[in-house]
Amino acid sequence: MMKYNLYIGLNDKTTKRQEISTVECYKLISNIMIANKVEGYTILQAQGFYIHQDKTITTENSLKVELMFTDIETVQQIIADIKKILNQESVVLERQKIESELV
Repeated sequence: MMKYNLYIGLNDKTTKRQEISTVECYKLISNIMIANKVEGYTILQAQGFYIHQDKTITTENSLKVELMFTDIETVQQIIADIKKILNQESVVLERQKIESELV
């Protein structure tokens, strides 16, 4: 089974500042998960560091979303939705092969 971790910086790609509150980002991401029929996920808050494509260096509030029991096509759609709705330059996708089950 695959576990997918998404690392999402919350600074806007254009202004390079956080334009949407962290709480609102949680809500928007939750709505994206619901729209993509994800059965379960975990969101963790973090602090991130990022170098933009134009070489601007930034630190930012970030969210880590952990997903299991889904497929890569769904994860790719979630990433596309997050990038559009939160105006993100990129989202980090980490894949881990794991053993896990609901008990």
